[in-house]
Formats: sequence, structure tokens, C-alpha cells
Amino acid sequence: MSGAVMLDQVLVMQDLLGADTVRRALESLPPPLRDEWEGLLPVSWISVAATAAFIEAAAREADRSVDDLQREIARLGVERTLKTVWRILLRLTSDGALVKRTPMLYSKTYDRGQMSSRMTGPGQARIELEGWDGIPALEVLGLAVGIETVLRCAGRRDVACEGQPRANGASFVATWTP
Repeated sequence: MSGAVMLDQVLVMQDLLGADTVRRALESLPPPLRDEWEGLLPVSWISVAATAAFIEAAAREADRSVDDLQREIARLGVERTLKTVWRILLRLTSDGALVKRTPMLYSKTYDRGQMSSRMTGPGQARIELEGWDGIPALEVLGLAVGIETVLRCAGRRDVACEGQPRANGASFVATWTP
């Protein structure tokens, strides 16, 4: 995953859980995973194993469900990223253009797999991720929440996105009120 994205998510977690909780979570990681975090730069990449271990440790430290914490972190992280001029530009973008740009946004966050997307009807899109065998359920959840949040930040109403892992990646179906 992108170092820039994950460093931003650390800030989100500090706001959400407190700096001490985040520090304890990082300190609890096994040395190889903790080393990835300690050496992380905005221009580098971090393994999914290190990000999952950190989220699981933070959930444990905060006595929260891992899935609930992942949902909240993903949502708040995307919202934080889009609070700039991007939010205004997104609101002026058509549904088709938003969906078409999903693979580009994905490629800025992950260096594994390839995403494709298409509108399947008014207020409906199908997004496919291929080339990631054994994608962790936590990543599928985070991606679904991210897609949903971008659409909501772009002014779409009644947004929902469901993701399902597949043998070679994952499938997502996003819906909103046109």
C-alpha cells in the first residue's frame, strides 16, 4: 500500500483512538512488521501484512471490532484526502467519469492487481479487481468503504458498495440514487 495513504491513516487513527493507543499498537507488532512502519515514507510502499497487523493491534488496544475500525479509518481517511479542492471538483463530475477514474485512484494506493470499472445502469457500477490472489477480507472491506466514500463525497446520495473476494481478486457493486 502507498506510504502516503497509510501515514495519513495513522493520523486518522491518532485522532480517532488517541496517540497513546496508536503508539501501543505499533509497539506490539512483531519486529519485521514494526520495522516497516518505522521506516515508512510518503514515497514508499508498505506490505498489506504490516497494515493489517497494525489495524488489528489498534482494534485490540482500543477494544474495538477490527471490521468496524477498518470501516471508520477508510471512511475518515478518504474524507480527509478529499476535503481540499478535490471535493468541489468531484461534485462537478458525472457518474460515468467518477466510475471511470476508480482504477486510477486504486493504482495510487495499491501496487498489486489491476482494477476495471463500468457503469451498469443509472446509479449502478461494477468494479473488478484482478491479479490479487488471496486478497484479505479486510482489504476488500476497506476498498468497498473507499469507493462508497468517494461517491458520497462527490455528492451522490444513498450510496452503498458491497465487495466480494474472488479467486483472483474481488468484485464490487456500487449503487446510489441517480
